[in-house]
Amino acid sequence: MDVDEILRLSAHTFWIPPESEHVQLDGFEMVRYDNGFHYDTGVYAVNSDLSAPDVIAAAERQAVEWGRHALYWNGLTDRTRPADLADLLRDRGGVELERMAILALDLTVGRPDLDVPAAVTTIVPLDRGTCEDSAAVAAEAFDTPVRPVRDEDVEGQRHTVDSGSGTSYVAYLDGRPAATGGVSFPVNGTVAKLWGGSSAVWARGRGAYRAVLESRLRAAIERGCRVALVSGRLETSAPTLRRAGFRSYGEEFMLRVPVDSPYGDGMQP
Repeated sequence: MDVDEILRLSAHTFWIPPESEHVQLDGFEMVRYDNGFHYDTGVYAVNSDLSAPDVIAAAERQAVEWGRHALYWNGLTDRTRPADLADLLRDRGGVELERMAILALDLTVGRPDLDVPAAVTTIVPLDRGTCEDSAAVAAEAFDTPVRPVRDEDVEGQRHTVDSGSGTSYVAYLDGRPAATGGVSFPVNGTVAKLWGGSSAVWARGRGAYRAVLESRLRAAIERGCRVALVSGRLETSAPTLRRAGFRSYGEEFMLRVPVDSPYGDGMQP
């Protein structure tokens, strides 16, 4: 698979909840997350002919309009244009929050055998209890606060599944929620984007993550997808994904950058 095409697809496959505002600017995109997502203002798919200061200024204007104090610049790589963007973001106080391996799997050759233990079961969470199980596993794995699951969250999950735009799974081991992860189909049904794959600390190494991965890949193949894309944590999920047959296409990272507001100490509502 072509490196440039994999990187382009990876950059353009990101989560846009139906209730969130999404804008396309000059060579990049932004999403305002209003559902309690920890990284609440994302900048994505940066590939701009503008200068780095102009890209940052445009993004900050949008952040101020949304009343946000920080921007989360996603999917930055050594091929991001403008080339000096990441350095300038760091000069402005940018802190690296994540560094991930960009991984892809050719689905046209079939699904790999992941040797999932029979003791692990996976289901699609479609009610409050199973959605809460999934959220609790993800919060522990990613070290983020556990937030209450709302009625809207459950309905959103059901809508995603019913519409065919994606699904998620939660795995159980010894009767306890052990792993979770989702898959979306954002690019004309040919690409599967895997996201949120994680396992509880106590369950690691016992096959729960592999069970969720297998379920997501099965769903992608049934959908007719030709390639699966995922960003894997370098120390945890990336090695598992490579053993499953995913190929690495480099690394990407996220920077959290405070926003310079013209309103002083407070942001405009």
